[in-house]
Amino acid sequence: MQTIRLKLKEGVMSGVAKIPVIVDSLTPDKLSGKSEAEIKAVKVWWGNREENTGDLFEVSVEGEAGSAEEVKVVMEGDLTRVKYIGAGMKTGEIVANGDVDMHCGALMEGGKITVKGNADCWAGREMRGGELIIEGDAGANLCAMYRGETTGMTGGKVIVHGNAGECAGQYMAGGEILIKGNADILAGLNMKGGKITIEGDAIMPGADMTGGEILIKGKVEDMIPSFKFVETTTIEGEEYRKYTGDLAMTEKRAKGVLYVK
Repeated sequence: MQTIRLKLKEGVMSGVAKIPVIVDSLTPDKLSGKSEAEIKAVKVWWGNREENTGDLFEVSVEGEAGSAEEVKVVMEGDLTRVKYIGAGMKTGEIVANGDVDMHCGALMEGGKITVKGNADCWAGREMRGGELIIEGDAGANLCAMYRGETTGMTGGKVIVHGNAGECAGQYMAGGEILIKGNADILAGLNMKGGKITIEGDAIMPGADMTGGEILIKGKVEDMIPSFKFVETTTIEGEEYRKYTGDLAMTEKRAKGVLYVK
């Protein structure tokens, strides 16, 4: 097992306006096999400039790895303006010790990311595989598609220990999302497949969904009126009302399932 530690230098975020750092080049599969000196030379974007990783991060490498699967990247420091952590990663593990900026785990295909704090908007967007764990809250558009795209998450699993912002799982077509807190308005908007479980409350879930499944263990505010009640069913010892919809998308296309207490 090899551990690569990347600690953002204090001076990077010391200005009045914190300039974002984009780190999609610092994933286990891209750093595997590199020495400490080679990692320091990997390019990252700081605002509109390319910089060496070693100019922005303190870098240390411990242990050895036979493959990228055995590489663990630990990110520390003020990560609130560090974007694209683990974006596109295929294997290995990333741990971010603190709150992170947008697009964490975007287009992720494999491996595991743990955020020991909050994650800003678009975490897990268009995710294809792997596991993303957010120990705090998630911002808007969790596992959704990005602007101009038509499909969000298609595989993998995301666990949010806190609350999630609006439009979680928008255009989701596969995979699984577990939100242990509350979900803001329109979770599962335009959902096509996959499963969303919300252990807290939700507002207008499932609008325009044509497939997939949403299970809400808390209360639902402003239930979408174009869902059709099917039956009462028992899940894990609890009774839920089962609905299909969204009939606003026509009865032929309304193949989504919504479970509400």
